[in-house]
Amino acid sequence: MTVDTPVPLVAAQGMSISFGAVRANEDVNLRLLPAEIHCVLGENGAGKSTLMKLLYGVYQPDSGQIACLGEPVRITSPQVARRHGIGMVFQDFRRRPITVGAHGTHRASRRNAAPH
Repeated sequence: MTVDTPVPLVAAQGMSISFGAVRANEDVNLRLLPAEIHCVLGENGAGKSTLMKLLYGVYQPDSGQIACLGEPVRITSPQVARRHGIGMVFQDFRRRPITVGAHGTHRASRRNAAPH
């Protein structure tokens, strides 16, 4: 009797990215199979958000590849990620741009202000 191994919904292999001299992720592998729940844990600055932003197309990797349903894909933007069924909830929910005025006060455009 053989058991078929399910094809990963998303698989990342060898994902690496640097920001200047800082290596944020190095050779990261991740396989997401149907009906699994994952938690990415690490200290502040460990590269968790960076990895998720790589998968979501916010950042482009220096090396590595992503496959969706076993097929290699190039995720160049969040729009492309969403077409492949990848979504992301950001940890920073600010929806309005913050600018600093001449006196160091913060203001946001009323038109772009989030509802209270």
